[in-house]
Amino acid sequence: MSSEDLPPTPTVSEDNGSSEAQVLSEIVTWSANCPAWQRDALRRLCSKDKLEQSDLDDLLEICKGEKEGNPIAADHIRDPAASNVEVSLSKLHNLEHVNALQPGETLSFNKTGLTVIYGDNGAGKSGYARVLKQACRARLPKDDIVLQNIYAAQRGIPQAEVGFRIGGQNQSVAWKQGAAADARLTAISVFDSRTAAVHVDATNDLAYTPLPLRVMAALAETCKEIKSKLDSEIRVIESQTPAILKNPECAPETEVGKLLSGLSSKTMDAKVEELAGLSETDEAQLKILAADLANDPARVARQLQTQKTHIDEAKERLRKLANAVSDASNASLGQLYEAHATARSASALVSADLFSDEPLPEVGSDVWRSLWEAARTFSNERAFPEQEFPVTGDDARCVLCHQELSPEATERLSRFESFVLDESKRREDEARNAYVSARSAMQETHISMKNIHEFVSLIRDNMADEELAMAVKRSAVMNAWRLRSILKAVGVEDALIQTPVVAVPDAEMTALAQGLGTRASGFLAEKESPERKALIAEHNDLAAHQWLGTVKTDVLEQIKRLKAVDAIKAVQKTTATNKITTLSADLATRLVTDRLRARFAQEVARLGVAEQHAIELRHARTSAGIPLFHVRMISKPDEPVGKILSEGEHRCVALAAFLADLSTVETSSGIVFDDPVSSLDHNHRDRVAERLAIESLNRQVVIFTHDIAFLVLLEEACRETRDHAAIPITYRVVSRGRDAAGFCNTEPPANVLPVQKVVTQMRNHLGNVKIHHERGDQANWRREVRSFSEQLREAWERAVEDAVSPVIKRLAKKVQTDGLIRLTVLQEQDCHDMREAYGRCSQLLHSQPGELNQRLPTPGEIEAEIAVLETWAAGIISRQEQVA
Repeated sequence: MSSEDLPPTPTVSEDNGSSEAQVLSEIVTWSANCPAWQRDALRRLCSKDKLEQSDLDDLLEICKGEKEGNPIAADHIRDPAASNVEVSLSKLHNLEHVNALQPGETLSFNKTGLTVIYGDNGAGKSGYARVLKQACRARLPKDDIVLQNIYAAQRGIPQAEVGFRIGGQNQSVAWKQGAAADARLTAISVFDSRTAAVHVDATNDLAYTPLPLRVMAALAETCKEIKSKLDSEIRVIESQTPAILKNPECAPETEVGKLLSGLSSKTMDAKVEELAGLSETDEAQLKILAADLANDPARVARQLQTQKTHIDEAKERLRKLANAVSDASNASLGQLYEAHATARSASALVSADLFSDEPLPEVGSDVWRSLWEAARTFSNERAFPEQEFPVTGDDARCVLCHQELSPEATERLSRFESFVLDESKRREDEARNAYVSARSAMQETHISMKNIHEFVSLIRDNMADEELAMAVKRSAVMNAWRLRSILKAVGVEDALIQTPVVAVPDAEMTALAQGLGTRASGFLAEKESPERKALIAEHNDLAAHQWLGTVKTDVLEQIKRLKAVDAIKAVQKTTATNKITTLSADLATRLVTDRLRARFAQEVARLGVAEQHAIELRHARTSAGIPLFHVRMISKPDEPVGKILSEGEHRCVALAAFLADLSTVETSSGIVFDDPVSSLDHNHRDRVAERLAIESLNRQVVIFTHDIAFLVLLEEACRETRDHAAIPITYRVVSRGRDAAGFCNTEPPANVLPVQKVVTQMRNHLGNVKIHHERGDQANWRREVRSFSEQLREAWERAVEDAVSPVIKRLAKKVQTDGLIRLTVLQEQDCHDMREAYGRCSQLLHSQPGELNQRLPTPGEIEAEIAVLETWAAGIISRQEQVA
């Protein structure tokens, strides 16, 4: 919808007061010394709330002297509006006693663009929204409170912490139901379906700022817009700089290099002509110098230094392995094991002494301990959560057999618990932890056969030192075998470690590394010799002249571009806002008639309701200087709109009133929507999605929704179009667990993800689960294969949908005929490839007779299927972009 389709903004009435007229007259007088484009901008700002793109384009042409301007006159000035400090949400966390929301969860919000919080009914998203409604500025019934968790054992007053940004600074405040919310959060406005009747059918107080500085503020903003456009033009011109000039193929110290580094609008074309190209004699000399300098000492030095680093790393790993398998380390590990065994025996003796008369054996054993701890967990969490385990009071029952406790059983339970808490058990645990830690540290020194092969290959093949390579191999292999023997022998009585410790050829490896470092230094020294430097300088200078001859035309064109940039920067000085700021600081204003009715009409038109019903926002009365309004049908002003409009239209009108309310204050503070569309209304969802996406270009917009169709429309509304760039959109998904709701994660629902992101997710998941195949876990791998097959099928369907989306899109109400040409890139082979891949995925989902024993695909085969999908989708997108 273009600006021409929207109703005009009403003009200021004469009863606004003389003080405003005086101020506006002063602005007109002041503007006489302003640049022509600013005077024209002031005239335009009198008649519209915000300059359209066409206005900015006109002003840009006036600024550049390409068009005559129409200066402001006294009757052009319009009403000022509100201005507030920008406030946006950052996170909602530390929630307590809020519905059934899981404590400890954090719901974060993106600073800019759209943040969409999706959750099914009952997932808990509305609980977060209710907190925001009370903590911020929602219009809602007075009895709309945040409920507690009715299933919780302990209840309390709902409370939370709200993180927000104000003036670019991060802040955090505590919210508690019933207490006054922090005043700074009232800049955040919240809308949800329950507030619709309040917005549409009730009289609301709307904030106005009595400041006629709106025109001046808008002019300052326009200065920034024009400056931004000029900056964009500069960037466009600068982007035309050939890549070869951004990274010139000439040495910076040459005369040509210095010319290019200092290239400006003042560079003479004649100088470029003079330096470009070589004579035949210089061409021959350049070839000779190139041959002489073919062997680059720096490159050789880098190779030698890399080899030295690898030798040093190998030596260090061999040292650690040798130390780990030394006799001292072996003895230490054995002592730790014996200490653990002794402590365990002591604990067992205590058990035997205490429980020798018990009717069942093995009391105090590891199996018995597991049973005892399971009984403790059941008692604490389920049977007797309010009493200390073991519960032996009156009417207590055994948590395992559920029989009432006899005095003997009561005494036995107490003895069991005393044993578990005995000091001997603590010493046993400490000894075990010390042993396990030492054993793990020893295991970490293991060197794989692959690494050993790499060490040997480096020394034998690259250094030609067969003897040292074999010594390294023997030390690594023998010590690795000894490590294995030590670990197997721990705890085995009279076990002998027959494999000896083999010393690391430390001195030889050190000498080898030092030799490599010395050779690298030698090559670098050769490079820095005066003779070689002179040859390099001569070669670079001739090569630079030769290269400039090939790009001379580009350089001359670049000089023209630099002159154009200088011209733009000259007019850009007229966008300075210091004079505007100075005047604004001196002006005083009073309350004036606002533009609320026109803004409401604009919002209703944008949402498509005006196409069926003539609706207006009518001034009702003024209370304490604040205008109050009703939403009414123009033809039947006495009929409540709630009885006439459909649910979807009702909500759209409520949304229009909400957005119009916000327009009374010039603010970029965030807004929050809880289910802004009706799932029963398919006629307006796309308009609402587009409207909210566009709104997020100017402020933070947070949307709670359970409507997956609306989620898809929001995703599409945020994509790059001919009318606007791509709009940032961030997803949060709120889900429900078994016993709680409100679990937050950042992954969007899969069916709104682009194919490329689905491919990335599948690849990442494959990397995590392929271990099932590697370990031969066929049951788990079969489940993963089936999951991948389903995901691939769905992704193929989405890829096909994307392929035809230039003409037909999901949920769209019309066919895009202008995109038909993009379908011409589809070839018969594309269809065959797609169907074959889709068929392979389908085959894996079908049940097979058991006797066929179908072979499961390997991770590599699944990766190949993912790659086929990725290549197919990317290829079609690329081809479609070429014909667009």
